[in-house]
Amino acid sequence: MTITVRDAVVKDAEAIVQAHYSAVHQIASKDYPVEILNEWSPSNLSERIAKFERLIEGNSEGEIIVVAELDGKVVGFGSIVPDKKELRAVYVSAAAGAKGVGKAILEHLESKAKELNVPELNLDSSVTAEHFYARHGYEVIRRGLHRLNSGRQMACIFMRKEIKHD
Repeated sequence: MTITVRDAVVKDAEAIVQAHYSAVHQIASKDYPVEILNEWSPSNLSERIAKFERLIEGNSEGEIIVVAELDGKVVGFGSIVPDKKELRAVYVSAAAGAKGVGKAILEHLESKAKELNVPELNLDSSVTAEHFYARHGYEVIRRGLHRLNSGRQMACIFMRKEIKHD
């Protein structure tokens, strides 16, 4: 079992969307109602794939998007926006969960943040992922609500981690 983390390319968009959908609908389903899951990760996969292709191709925010491959197959992704000191995403498909993929993505993104002299990373963690981030040194700032694109809100935990620079 080999985990490789690399920069995302346009052809990864479909696997990214599938990993996101799997993570939300299979892993987070124990913590959120179906209405929230459907808004967080809608089933209109072709629209979402096209959106991710555009994001990877022409990223105006400077978002760094990476994918994780497990034995050559994309099973997760993550991203940071260095200028905003934001950890935007770490998602792993349900089938690849608990195999170290999320940890590999997070460590890779933190390493990129360190290279770019980002002093800290902040995120809106799902209730589901809170323990994952806490295990990796993120501290809870406060509990609150994350606004989805529709305007509906979902429970989240605002967290941060200082990025140590040598």
